[in-house]
Amino acid sequence: MSGEDLGEVDLLAIGAHPDDVEYGMGGTLVHHHHLGARIGVVDLTRGELGSKGTPQQRAAEAAAAAGIYGAAFRTCLDLGDGRVAPTDAAVHRLAAVIRRTRPRVVASHLAEERHPDHRAAHELVRRAVFAAALRTLDLGVAHHVVSATLAFPTDRVLEGDLYVDVTAVWEERLAAMRAFASQFHAPTLDIDRRLYGTDDHLELVAARARVQGQAIGVRYAEAFLADRGVAVDDLLGSGTAGTTIGRHTEDG
Repeated sequence: MSGEDLGEVDLLAIGAHPDDVEYGMGGTLVHHHHLGARIGVVDLTRGELGSKGTPQQRAAEAAAAAGIYGAAFRTCLDLGDGRVAPTDAAVHRLAAVIRRTRPRVVASHLAEERHPDHRAAHELVRRAVFAAALRTLDLGVAHHVVSATLAFPTDRVLEGDLYVDVTAVWEERLAAMRAFASQFHAPTLDIDRRLYGTDDHLELVAARARVQGQAIGVRYAEAFLADRGVAVDDLLGSGTAGTTIGRHTEDG
């Protein structure tokens, strides 16, 4: 990854495994692509312990999905599936990516997810965002302060701090998930039946988005928790159009 030209982005989405960011915030990625935002994606692992699909298949699927929402880059830290942990080494590697790409907003997993890697990713991202802002921490790249860190769900309905209306991009949002054919279209395995059939993944995502959409009076929405307050320019503004996340200049 050190030789990659990642470039600066507006929104950096970080998932523990390939397909996590599409599962949790695929509509938001598509929506912001249409708004002209530059989007970057970091997969913390190759998903090599997954019961379906090889790492090579999943990498190809991840690239195809990223193309749907015009990602400026998609990179993998390869921290080891099932071994994601907020170690100092992992924190500094991710913090260096944040400094190189200089996003306004970073989004990743909720702290209260079922998958251990998702929970670990939340803490890793939280620490990396903090480390990236420290002027005195030498990572070979100038410090950068992220304006806001958001957390998205993959296994639950969320009562969020903010919501993104994804109704207009719903079919593209589903297409980004369908790009992962090995995960969402392959024959159902026993591990799927313990939770739900493979064919139900899209229905579950839609059901969650419908419930979250009801909170803001739209058909489909994606919800996020924010690490700090969100500034509103106009209390009478409608939907997310009146919401901005300001820039900060202080450390941490």
